[in-house]
Amino acid sequence: MKRPLTHRLLALAGSVALGLAGAVALAGPAQAHHTEISGIADCQPDGRYLIKWTVLNGNWEGRHAQITGLKSSPADAVEGLLNEAISANTDGAGPAGTIVGTQLVPGSTTSATLTVDAVWFDPDEENPKQVHPNTDSGVAKIEKGDRLVPLDGKCVPTPRCVDAASAEYEHTFDGPKGEATVAVKGDLPLCEGGSQDFLLVSYYAPSNTATWPQYSLDHAVGTIDKDTRKVELKVDVPKCFTQVDLVWGGERELLNPMTANGPRYNNKKLGSPGAPGNRSKGVPGWYNGGTGKCTAPAAKFVPSCDGTVTVHVSNDGKYAADFTIAYGDTKKTVTVAPGKSDDSVKVPAGAGEIVVTEQGKEVGKYTWARPADCPLPTMKVESTCDSFVLKVSNPENNLPVQAVATYGSQEKKVTVAPGATETVTFTAGSATTAKVVFTGYDFELVGKHIKPSTGCDTLPQTGTKITTYVISGLLLVALGVGVFMLARRRRLNLTEV
Repeated sequence: MKRPLTHRLLALAGSVALGLAGAVALAGPAQAHHTEISGIADCQPDGRYLIKWTVLNGNWEGRHAQITGLKSSPADAVEGLLNEAISANTDGAGPAGTIVGTQLVPGSTTSATLTVDAVWFDPDEENPKQVHPNTDSGVAKIEKGDRLVPLDGKCVPTPRCVDAASAEYEHTFDGPKGEATVAVKGDLPLCEGGSQDFLLVSYYAPSNTATWPQYSLDHAVGTIDKDTRKVELKVDVPKCFTQVDLVWGGERELLNPMTANGPRYNNKKLGSPGAPGNRSKGVPGWYNGGTGKCTAPAAKFVPSCDGTVTVHVSNDGKYAADFTIAYGDTKKTVTVAPGKSDDSVKVPAGAGEIVVTEQGKEVGKYTWARPADCPLPTMKVESTCDSFVLKVSNPENNLPVQAVATYGSQEKKVTVAPGATETVTFTAGSATTAKVVFTGYDFELVGKHIKPSTGCDTLPQTGTKITTYVISGLLLVALGVGVFMLARRRRLNLTEV
């Protein structure tokens, strides 16, 4: 039978000064076989230190201990230790049993002390009894600056988000492609309720430098908030002189147009030296470039039946367009304002090919062709016993027309002026039709010779009227012969009587 111990055992009170996350301080035991106290501290996001206190049973002859009292400095509550039992390690292998408690202390804490009161119980009895009715207590303390636990009082709240009013950003920018990205700098999002807009805008420009006026072609807006840490922006870029800007702000910041004496984005452009553009780091968020004046030239050609052509030029661009209209040895220049047109150039008939250019680029090319609605030449026919007459007419406001008339083996050519009529006469023959074709036309006219029904049985008259006289004489001779024969017959008849 073991002899009961009558003396109190002093429980080692360890006082541990705690420091940076993960640091551990060990306070040596008052006696080698008594409890030991250690602690580690970790700075929490809310700005307080979380201390984890570990109490070890000193394995005093196989007895287990129970914590009966705690005293801490700072006085913040220690959870998980009071009235808890600490088992004993009776096999002699490894450390004695342990128990862990926690304590939250202010972030300004520079030292921490824990005093533990404990009693031991004899494990050999069926009903363990306290070795001694009283409890020893002790204090161990580690001050600020201990090389193991630099508890420096500098634990501050860790931010979980970034206030939009102070957030910093980083960006990329490709002006010629019209592309940009903007992201919150660091790992934290914007705080709830905060947001920031960014604008990417492309402009038509009068040159490849910063000149005015400029007119917006396209723009895009992206918003960064608690759920969106990065935005990607894309705009169409003019295929001519242009300016592209990446701007701090949203739709309300858009300037359109930008005029010579009007407002500018200035330091609102990301990457600028001043606020707010300097709150984003990256390449300068502006670009001037491109080639060619931002015009939208077009040309139409309106032919007339008289061979002339009216050249209609228009400009739907943003800046005045200078058109060059060339035909033959002639060149004419016409300046057309944005959104306007001009049809003052009328090319004369027979000028040949017409070429329209703007900024040295061909806009249109045309050679006169007869409009489909031009009136066609006409023909009238007159027939006599000995002639076939064709009267060919050309309507007014037409070009002069060349006509080739064919009748049997006969062929005649005439040129008919606009509004005029030309007469072609053929000697009537056995052919019954005549054909007229026109140079430059894909049609022909056909006329039919209709001989008069009367008055065409006698020979044609030439010189004096000898035929008439001959016929008259022959008729008189015949008449005389008749009278003679009649008279002779009567005489014979009278003789017989």
